[in-house]
Amino acid sequence: MMDLTYILPCRIESEDRLKNVITSVSYLLKNFPEAKVIVKEVDTHSTFKFRALPEIKKIASIDNLNHIFEENSDNLFHKTRILNDLILMSDTKVVCSHDVDVIYPIKSHLMAYQSIFNDNVDVVYPYGCGVWQYQVDYPLEVYNQFIQSGHDLNVIADRCRTESSTIGWTQFYNREKVINGGLWNEEFISWGAEDCEFYYRFNALGFRVGRIDAPIWHFEHSRSHNSHYHNPKFMENHQLWQKLRNTPKAELIFYYKNVPYLQERMKNVSV
Repeated sequence: MMDLTYILPCRIESEDRLKNVITSVSYLLKNFPEAKVIVKEVDTHSTFKFRALPEIKKIASIDNLNHIFEENSDNLFHKTRILNDLILMSDTKVVCSHDVDVIYPIKSHLMAYQSIFNDNVDVVYPYGCGVWQYQVDYPLEVYNQFIQSGHDLNVIADRCRTESSTIGWTQFYNREKVINGGLWNEEFISWGAEDCEFYYRFNALGFRVGRIDAPIWHFEHSRSHNSHYHNPKFMENHQLWQKLRNTPKAELIFYYKNVPYLQERMKNVSV
């Protein structure tokens, strides 16, 4: 999996978020040492550098880890912008956007990577649609046991409850195709509907979107406005999503040719 970059937008807002970041990033570095991993942290100060990274070093090699810190006091976490920064920074054929609070089986990573690398699909979701999510109750003692076990999923088996899974969390894609399809829509700010719009758009525009029927483990965490309906941009995001999902294909193409963020991005794009 040498032609793969994992990209992870990051803001560590709580102690449970810290545990989750350490878990997700160390899992990737340990199990996929040939892949590149880029974590972009956007915050007023770097929690990742001083608290997460020392713990990750104890678990896995960080030779292929690139941590980027952007000092930013904006209270709203602009995830779509950060994802686009990282996609354009990547230099591999395959890119995987990856939240910092999930893990899923090694086999799912390999299958998703191969499906993109071999040009079978343009975008693939490495987990099933339905009830494939294991939501993990993850207190400190369970975190310690899980890390010490080398990410043995049996350790957290009795800490899980099944929940629905549709879109979000993580996607593998062909870098060139996702750029041609408009990247992530930066009109969506903070949490809410950006994942829905991405999935809908790449289907509506005729890209090949695949899925792997396999589970995903989602570690519980407290929620600030950046991951909750209390997000002050939530209604604007939802209204934009409703507008775009009801837009005919020809008008959708016109919208993406003229949307300001993409026009600016495309001035310096290399594919």
